[in-house]
Amino acid sequence: MDVTVTEIRDFMVIKPTGRIDWEGARFLDKEVQRLIDDGHLRIVFNLEEVTFMCSGGIGALVYNRNKLTHLGGAVYVIADNEYVMYIFEALKFDMIFEGCMYKTYDEFAAAVLDGGAETKEA
Repeated sequence: MDVTVTEIRDFMVIKPTGRIDWEGARFLDKEVQRLIDDGHLRIVFNLEEVTFMCSGGIGALVYNRNKLTHLGGAVYVIADNEYVMYIFEALKFDMIFEGCMYKTYDEFAAAVLDGGAETKEA
């Protein structure tokens, strides 16, 4: 798994590519904690290029969503990947991220960055 982190306005976009296995999930947790420690409370997980996600990867998303929400932040998920969407729907995690999931980065940008929803919490 490769990961890039990009800052766009006051959002940190984490974009993993490839397989998110147990080790990758732990890396994502550490990366989010590093961002929180640096004062970033709005995280976007762009999963467009994820080909596999173990239960630890999904757990990392939910865990970090709960942590950031508790701190007054927000988590957004971008995923148009059929595999990732199947996992989210099968486990009902699409309901946990309801209102914070977007199919493409452009959809996220239009709704959140350009749409004035920056203050919407997850």
